[in-house]
Amino acid sequence: MSNILINRILLVWGCDPARQYEAGWLNWLLQPVRQCASCQINSFAVNDLEIVLVESGILSLERSVSLDQLNELHQQRLSRLQAFAKLGKYSVIHLSDEEGVDGDSLYPMLSDQTIVWRNFAYPRFQQRTGLYSFPIGPRVEFLEPRFQIKYNQPASLRDFPWGFMGTLWPSGNRGLATSLFLRGLPHGFFYGCRGFARGLPIHSYHAKLLQCSFVLCPEGDRHLDTFRLYEALQSGCIPVLVDQRSMAADLLGFVVPFPVFDNWLNALDWVKSLLANPVELDKTQELIGMWWQQHRNSLSRSMRQTLTTKAF
Repeated sequence: MSNILINRILLVWGCDPARQYEAGWLNWLLQPVRQCASCQINSFAVNDLEIVLVESGILSLERSVSLDQLNELHQQRLSRLQAFAKLGKYSVIHLSDEEGVDGDSLYPMLSDQTIVWRNFAYPRFQQRTGLYSFPIGPRVEFLEPRFQIKYNQPASLRDFPWGFMGTLWPSGNRGLATSLFLRGLPHGFFYGCRGFARGLPIHSYHAKLLQCSFVLCPEGDRHLDTFRLYEALQSGCIPVLVDQRSMAADLLGFVVPFPVFDNWLNALDWVKSLLANPVELDKTQELIGMWWQQHRNSLSRSMRQTLTTKAF
């Protein structure tokens, strides 16, 4: 696709981009892209641009948010969508709707012809024509070139056989996963915390990932899709993924160069078998690295093509 066509995308933020952890990943996928706040759109010659409105469900996830705040958010969104409908055509990127609740509210407000890309895939949304899913991706720091300095370090030469750093949610199976691996492979790196964004500083976290051959990627508090999975891939680690709700194919596709398990005992056995064979371990790491580079580039092309040819 030519740069002329790519540059026609105008990313219009109907939410605060500073609060969206996916903002850096989105910019990477659509680069190069112009962007502005929704209140600034009148300063652009929109007839020459493909308008992409970014909406977010992050407030609906906050346990302290009041009903009045949610009602105010709904009214602001309604006014924004009415204004955008007058532009003639636009598409939507929907972020941070981890439970799918915001989508239930947003999508009936859109034209049936409006293209929607959302993260956190849910089967009930697949029936909507023109709705696509993209992974939550890595945080912006992992997309910086300086973070890729040690990306190619062979898995067989890394300091820790496996690693997990993150919140031990009461829901999900993170406690089970880490306890099994601590007993089966006690020399892994483990850092658990109680609460989102309360773990290691981002640079320390990335440094530890670069020292791990495998990274445990259990589901989050509400969904299988987590930053950890893609940050492990960005760091040249081999992800260890257990999917008990049939979500993996929607995130990664049906053909991936690593197994997706239905229980952590089988995952542990697989990790042990590869660690016992350094040649196969490094070959697996290399195949996963090549696949991830191709997968993210293909996703980028798909998003740009869809947003520039099918927006209504």
